[in-house]
Amino acid sequence: MKIYFIRHSESKDDLINCYGGASDWDLTENGAKKVEKFRPKFEKFNIQKIYVSPLKRAYKTAEILNKKTNLPIEKVFDLHETNHYGFLTGLEKNLAKELFAYLLEKPEYQNASYYNRKSMPGGETADELDKRVKCVLKNIIKSSKDLDTIAIVTHGGVLRSIFSTILKEKRKILDIKDVACAEVENNKGKFTVKQTDGFVFEK
Repeated sequence: MKIYFIRHSESKDDLINCYGGASDWDLTENGAKKVEKFRPKFEKFNIQKIYVSPLKRAYKTAEILNKKTNLPIEKVFDLHETNHYGFLTGLEKNLAKELFAYLLEKPEYQNASYYNRKSMPGGETADELDKRVKCVLKNIIKSSKDLDTIAIVTHGGVLRSIFSTILKEKRKILDIKDVACAEVENNKGKFTVKQTDGFVFEK
């Protein structure tokens, strides 16, 4: 089975400098244009089904990609972005720093990230994310056993977990661009990354 992992495009929280995470932001107009630009390439992948996060920015990305192919799209709850930011989710970053400086200045909350295995208070831990992602991917593969090629449209946090825990990528992902795409071959549980576009790895 071939799997195309695709990150959603630019969303409105990117423009207003908010902690996005598990908050449900829609695509920007520019974000939708980026998906349209990628769509002709997507249409050549011969995908048979799309699995997608229920959050607007991911689902809208899948809808635009699917304009002409009219493939079945299935929303999968556990493909949603990680709630890494906890109580800060959805807040404008400068305002959050003003309101919660007393917390954000604590050493245990500085440099919180997936690779540091730290999250903000009330957030999903990296271990919880990894467990969720392993389970959801296993279920998607099982339900797609009669298909040759599928697409999974999801988020940066989920993709970092997939690369780290399932694809066994040792390098950290420094950035994942809008509509980034990774082509992965799954042969009886053995995963091979064929190519990536829009993923920036540490050297």
